Amino acid sequence: MRIKWDENQVQEVTKVNAILRHAGISDQQIGRQLNVADVVLRRHQIRPNASVLVTSADDFFSGVTYSLAVPVGAEKAFVDMNVELARAEDKAGISKNVAFNVVFEAAAS
Repeated sequence: MRIKWDENQVQEVTKVNAILRHAGISDQQIGRQLNVADVVLRRHQIRPNASVLVTSADDFFSGVTYSLAVPVGAEKAFVDMNVELARAEDKAGISKNVAFNVVFEAAAS
């Protein structure tokens, strides 16, 4: 694909990859969760802005969150979309791991 990354992006991607591998999270698991999130997005006819967030506390916890910013208010993002996502993940038999999560984040007030 010949994607050119700046140094900060390469470091961030490397850090994300290391955290997920250390937690035993496979590309397949990540893909399954993102596919379920995509089903919810299509149902709501929303296209998100995605970002990857790393949360880390030295010698305690490291985790990765795929944050999907959606153009809705906080209540709709949480009550309608994140609850729907959790139910869909459960129905799909996805075993959640604290080190990886996909969430919808309100981008409107």
